[in-house]
Amino acid sequence: MTVAAAATMLFAAENVTAQETQDVAVTTTELQAPVEGYTKIEVADLPVTVTDAVAEDKEGAKVTEAWVDAENKTFKLTLEAEEAEPETAYINAAGEWIEPKE
Repeated sequence: MTVAAAATMLFAAENVTAQETQDVAVTTTELQAPVEGYTKIEVADLPVTVTDAVAEDKEGAKVTEAWVDAENKTFKLTLEAEEAEPETAYINAAGEWIEPKE
């Protein structure tokens, strides 16, 4: 009876470990999914109006990633500054900050 109980506990522990590993894999896959409606571009390809707005309005921030919605002429930016959490911001081609549409 003790052997049966030990085997059951061992199986249950392995099942929990397998589930935890599966959850981590799903989370990683979700992070690598493409941004809906936006296509990733090189930061160097951003229009001057966008880079000027970042320099003026988000002092000390650096654009580390950029995406474009060519149809709406809007950009999604990941901004990073020293001692601050990365920030996601949206801006149009004219350099005006916008709220994303849900």
